[in-house]
Amino acid sequence: MVIRWRPPQAGWYKVNFDVSATSSPGHLYSESVFRNARGFFVAAVANNAVWGYPFEAELAAILHAILFAFEKG
Repeated sequence: MVIRWRPPQAGWYKVNFDVSATSSPGHLYSESVFRNARGFFVAAVANNAVWGYPFEAELAAILHAILFAFEKG
């Protein structure tokens, strides 16, 4: 199965994020990338050195992405 990134509708942004962990529980790292409707890079956010479980890092990455988007308008 091939999964391809699709851009959002005009006037919207899409955020993709990923999380990595040294172990479970362990040090967690997350990255978020924002792209516009043309697929162009708009911004990125990285968070690291959090301790916990990967699922917690996924939730934290979502929260950080939402807060970043809210701050930037």
